[in-house]
Amino acid sequence: MNSVLQSIYRKLIVSCQAAPNDPMEDTETLRRVARSAVMGGASGIRLNSPEDVRAVRLDTKLPIIAIQKSYEGGQLRITPDFASAKALAEAGADIIALDCTDRPHLYGEPWREIVRRIHEELGLLVMADIATLHDGILAAEGGADIVAPTLHGYTEETKATFGFHPELVTALARETGKPVIAEGNVSTPALARIALEAGAWSVVVGSAITRPGSITATFVEAIRPLSEPTSKAPCYVIGIDIGGTAIKSAVVSEDGTVQLPQQVPTQASQGRETIAAGLSTALTQTLKAAADAKLEIAGIGVASAGAIDSAKGTVFAATENLPGWAGFHLRQYLQGFTELPVFVENDAQAAALAELRFGAAKGLSNFVALTIGTGIGGGIVIDGRLVRGTHGFAGTLGHQTIRFDGKPCNCGRRGCLEAYVSTAALIEEYRQLEPSAPIDQPAATAARLIAERSIAGDPKARHAYSQLAGYLAEGVANICNLLDPEAILLSGGLIEGQRDFLHEVEQRSATLLHFGAKRPPRLIASAAGLYSGVQGAAATAFDQIKS
Repeated sequence: MNSVLQSIYRKLIVSCQAAPNDPMEDTETLRRVARSAVMGGASGIRLNSPEDVRAVRLDTKLPIIAIQKSYEGGQLRITPDFASAKALAEAGADIIALDCTDRPHLYGEPWREIVRRIHEELGLLVMADIATLHDGILAAEGGADIVAPTLHGYTEETKATFGFHPELVTALARETGKPVIAEGNVSTPALARIALEAGAWSVVVGSAITRPGSITATFVEAIRPLSEPTSKAPCYVIGIDIGGTAIKSAVVSEDGTVQLPQQVPTQASQGRETIAAGLSTALTQTLKAAADAKLEIAGIGVASAGAIDSAKGTVFAATENLPGWAGFHLRQYLQGFTELPVFVENDAQAAALAELRFGAAKGLSNFVALTIGTGIGGGIVIDGRLVRGTHGFAGTLGHQTIRFDGKPCNCGRRGCLEAYVSTAALIEEYRQLEPSAPIDQPAATAARLIAERSIAGDPKARHAYSQLAGYLAEGVANICNLLDPEAILLSGGLIEGQRDFLHEVEQRSATLLHFGAKRPPRLIASAAGLYSGVQGAAATAFDQIKS
């Protein structure tokens, strides 16, 4: 029996991690939390990132289970490639945990290959974070040394289940023949004991011990009926996101949950009337779905490309991506279909509101959100409030000049950041190195191919991203010099899964930034998903309704 496994048999492991943007999301803070857990009798520690592993390893020889969190398609993934596993091992991990669920893994490497390489090249134990009994059996057959139902409740198949399920632990132990570490929703000492009685080898407890915010919330919720004697009915709004390809619409609750989603083709090339017809179809479909579900709607939020006059509900200016859209009276048009209040926002600014209300910017007061794709959209939040500007143009950070008389931009000027950091720019950089590359597909498809090659380690794709990192670093440094934000949030298909790219942008922008060594920029990859634009539109409505 492996000595590491022996040392944690029927013992407590404490997960010392912080949620994204939690004030405790700091290596030195988590190091102290781990030290306190060890003093309390923990027999092992679970950590996220090589930095945290390296710091905690200085204080203890206890076993460390290590992971590297990542997001793909807006979903959490755990240690998605061998490079992440190797970095954790070099930092001092004893066990590498990774996502071994039986679901599509769009990016990264097949988990079975990662397991094989960890065994052969690193000589460490592998813990399979799984969601179902079927996952656990496949993980055991695929070579995992330990299985843990860490992701039960986090996958599409299990998202409707809540709480700790000792029967799953029992079944995993019986069917896999592997040590089972009970992790996920073990929220009380009694449940930890039940887990061991159910057949768990060890128990991992995280939030119930190490996250003051989560612990506080349980107490707040417990006394809420006494402090708020009259129950408040749930509030719902409809969020509509007008994109170049599709118009998305859905009912959104106050916590950002998206329900009853609808999609209608935009058919933008056919002009204003066709776009408006698609918009009315999306709205009426969602209103009907809400009525059928007996959900009372309080208002409608609409996010659209272009400079938006939010006060008047009109499109002040727009590019030919939406032909004829400039000057359109969005609010007036939609109020022809409903008596509900309608609120209109620029799509990038709405994305910033979504991050503030539902996403990675919760807890931040001053930040900038950049969406990078066909172009660069931006939203600025100062003192917790969105900055729109006099004409709705605040946040058009893609059109800052980084090269005098440089490349032409679709805005009609030259040298804009967007001309150097975009889907088209990435393809151009890659073509210079690989002229014969088979990427004559539509731009979005070609860019996704290059992105996948970069994640897989292709040197030419990595170089193309490195070129963009240099340009984006100049833009980030300008933003930081001008606004001095707490963080810059990055989203969009171009940066999804590109951890090395984000790290390079951080490093290079720090060298360009005034006093960059003392205030290095903080870049956060957003976990926004398919309906983030809908959530942003909804956030606009919620903010206006509540004000």
